[in-house]
Amino acid sequence: MSLPKPVDWDQLYPGRFLKAGEFLGRKVTLTIKDVVLDELEGEKGKEVRGCISFKETEKQIPVNRTNGICLKALFGRKIPDWIGKRVTLYPGAVESGGMKGEPCIRVWGSPDIAHDFDVSIQLPKKKPFTVTMHKTTKNPPGDGKEQRTERGAREPGSDG
Repeated sequence: MSLPKPVDWDQLYPGRFLKAGEFLGRKVTLTIKDVVLDELEGEKGKEVRGCISFKETEKQIPVNRTNGICLKALFGRKIPDWIGKRVTLYPGAVESGGMKGEPCIRVWGSPDIAHDFDVSIQLPKKKPFTVTMHKTTKNPPGDGKEQRTERGAREPGSDG
């Protein structure tokens, strides 16, 4: 079995969670399979956090506050309503004071919404900011192709 050659630092340390570097700068659309609470080791010790699993990969993402607010805006307050919905994620920059400038996973939007809309994010001890949730497509205009990652995730806008 031949393993892929890593091109991003995040790929050197595979694990249970998706990492921004694994996206290789692309947006990836995944289907939510489940949302659970898990006890994770954080900077302040063990914390209970929501974790999302997907149909297209065995990897999960822990739900930080920013992404949680975006997911609630996309799919509503009732977590069971999120199951089966598609969410487009991307490797984004961390707002000042976050993960020391390292890339992080952010919510871009979903093919399951009717149109683009803005979401206001208010985090404790931070200045409020606005992000746009985008109506994404299975096949972006002019692309005509859909590529899957090594783990099977759709990558809108990729060549191949």
